[in-house]
Amino acid sequence: MLTKGDSSGAAVVPRKGKMAGLRIIQRHHFTAQLKRMAVVAGFTTLSGEVTYISAVKGAPETIREMLHTVPPGYDNTYKTLSKRGARVLALGRKELGRLAHAEVRSLTRGDLENNLTFAGFIIISCPLKRDSKEVIREILHSSHAAVILTGDNYLTACHVANELKFTQKSAILVLQAKEKGSKELSENLSDREGQWAWQDLDGSLSLSVSLSEVGLDVALKKYDLCVTGEGLSYLHTAHPSLLKSLLPAVRIFARVAPKQKELVITLYKDLKFTTLMCGDGTNDVGALKHAHCGVAILSGAPDRPSSGLRRVRQAERQAERQTDRPTERRGRRNAGGKTSVNTASQNSALLTPQQEQVAKLQKLLQELEQDSNLIVKLGDASIAAPFTSKLSSIQCVCHIIKQGRCTLVTTLQMFKILALNALILAYSQSVLYLDGIKFSDYQATLQGLLLAGCFLFISRSKPLPELSRTRPLPNIFNLYTISTVLLQFASHFWCLVYLVSVANDISPKRSGAVELEKEFEPNLINSTVYIISLSLQISTFAINYRGRPFMESLKDNKPLLYCLICAFSLVICLTVGVVPEFSRQFEIIEFPEEFRVTLLKVLTADFSLSLAADRLCLALFGEGGLPSSLTHASL
Repeated sequence: MLTKGDSSGAAVVPRKGKMAGLRIIQRHHFTAQLKRMAVVAGFTTLSGEVTYISAVKGAPETIREMLHTVPPGYDNTYKTLSKRGARVLALGRKELGRLAHAEVRSLTRGDLENNLTFAGFIIISCPLKRDSKEVIREILHSSHAAVILTGDNYLTACHVANELKFTQKSAILVLQAKEKGSKELSENLSDREGQWAWQDLDGSLSLSVSLSEVGLDVALKKYDLCVTGEGLSYLHTAHPSLLKSLLPAVRIFARVAPKQKELVITLYKDLKFTTLMCGDGTNDVGALKHAHCGVAILSGAPDRPSSGLRRVRQAERQAERQTDRPTERRGRRNAGGKTSVNTASQNSALLTPQQEQVAKLQKLLQELEQDSNLIVKLGDASIAAPFTSKLSSIQCVCHIIKQGRCTLVTTLQMFKILALNALILAYSQSVLYLDGIKFSDYQATLQGLLLAGCFLFISRSKPLPELSRTRPLPNIFNLYTISTVLLQFASHFWCLVYLVSVANDISPKRSGAVELEKEFEPNLINSTVYIISLSLQISTFAINYRGRPFMESLKDNKPLLYCLICAFSLVICLTVGVVPEFSRQFEIIEFPEEFRVTLLKVLTADFSLSLAADRLCLALFGEGGLPSSLTHASL
């Protein structure tokens, strides 16, 4: 363990027993491109002289090329550990001997990272978070494709992908180069295709880069693909078109640098995919910035709220429910009319339920403040991402998708309702206006209040707790929206024209020209058009409310349900004339018995036809899904 040294910032290994302390003299920091770090350390011998050593730590495949002698079983050991999901770091050291201070300062990184003696492996166990499997299962079940972007070894990444069910096909193919040094490999990334091959994890299967042996389409359906950082550079340089074809089938990107994570996100966007990136470190900043939606995870935070915080939230919800209940006044007054003085125990006994909940909440907050909770500090990832989770769990990704789907569906259905209402009003208040048909002030006010209430309660819809496999349509310009609006308006238009013509037939014939500026006078045609217009506009809310599987259904959205029931009841009351005074207040005349029955039948038929047309269009064109290029990669 390294501890802070003197004011110069050097780190010192604390002494144990008679061992001399090690002072770090020179440090070459870790970089994602080199996959290693190196230091020069010195210790004082018993004779008082300073002896220097170099120590290197990094990826096993990188350190292997720097060793003077590779011990037997080196590759098998670190690969076996990586296949179990552990992070493996290799250690190497070299004796530099006694050097002058100037000689130590003149040492380059190349002088330190050669002819090393193998010093062992560091094995880091990284168990999965408690809810990771469930969250990934829900994401994949909701018609999304998930990909791993990591700087870890591809064997470790493949193990994690298998545990989380990212991969469920017959085998995983990894793009690898023939055995050669990293320097030679980096200088010949664009060499001919024969130097690279797709191999399975056991090395028993080898296919060419183009997968010509089995065919590209067959291979993408049969195998999951894993691309390392070096393989990504090779494909991007030598075969950019092949990379775009393979990209939807790649499940794992391993040993990738921060710039390569950014490149992967950019390539997905070039293929017109919508991307969500979830990361927790500085190396994820570029990818978080370029993704359509970036989510930063705080690695030092707990994966679930603390027990005290959960109790506070429960108390808050219970207190909110109590505020909706009427409170009773409690107190005693003496004979003179003055309030009697109570003791502390009497005051606590006379608290209302709401005050008791507030007192409990304050007590829980005090207990929470006394707890020594972890102080979470925001990092670079949270600065680059528009969303930051207070917990280390990835459950927040599901929350974002649920809220996004609910908002999208609500917006689309409001556009449909606005389009239908605009078409209905356009006919009833423009074309029919030329025939002298208009609404009174009371009628327009009532209509506006009902529509405003319905729009308000639609916008307050809540998402369902589970993500559905069905995906919502991405925009309003689609076959479902256009077809359902046209078919519903055709039904509404027929209803409006037919009932107006019937009302004209039984109304007294008008003589002379129509006076457009004449004051409103209630008559059969005005009342008929108002009832039809109000009924059609209310029915558009009931028919076009989507509900499940993206948000709560109409039965669960109680405010909207009650608003629609009241609106339909009002229309029936005005049509039947249950309360004559109410009808006269809104200047609706009493309809003839035969015409009243016809009016109700036509309105019922219009509602049924519009509902059937919308459900038919929804079944034919209303369900979204994964893009065709990702269907073979979905799990």
